[in-house]
Amino acid sequence: MRLMTRNFLLLLLSFVVFGLRGQDKVSYVSDGTENISLRVLSYGKKSKEAMDNAEKVAIQTILFRGIPGSNQVEYPMIGVNEKEIQEQHRVYFKELFDKERYHSFIISNVPISRFEKDATKKKRIIVDVKVNIRALRLDLEQNGIIRKFGF
Repeated sequence: MRLMTRNFLLLLLSFVVFGLRGQDKVSYVSDGTENISLRVLSYGKKSKEAMDNAEKVAIQTILFRGIPGSNQVEYPMIGVNEKEIQEQHRVYFKELFDKERYHSFIISNVPISRFEKDATKKKRIIVDVKVNIRALRLDLEQNGIIRKFGF
């Protein structure tokens, strides 16, 4: 009985901890010749955190999920096995996400809504994020994450 109660409490705690942040959403806006514009609904405790998170989520979506409707990255740039790929290339992804190198691939981020609470009282913002796809792809090639197209 104690074990069952403990497991229930751990499960409940995990729902509470992971439920504190809302679910980020990314949608396609437009393609350029070397970039893509995305609209990102992002959450955070402060405006800067939500803006940074919007950029990070945009990059993660391009790399691991793809952008339906896009001419350049309709399918994931790297693959769908996000955890496995990040484990294989731990150093690269640590630098990219933990050390915030992903900012170097962002051309612009323009908030299109105020930083405010949603219906569930979580703070969010909607941001248009423009990503330099060409530079991101070249970086992935140079670091051996993906192969050069055609080779």
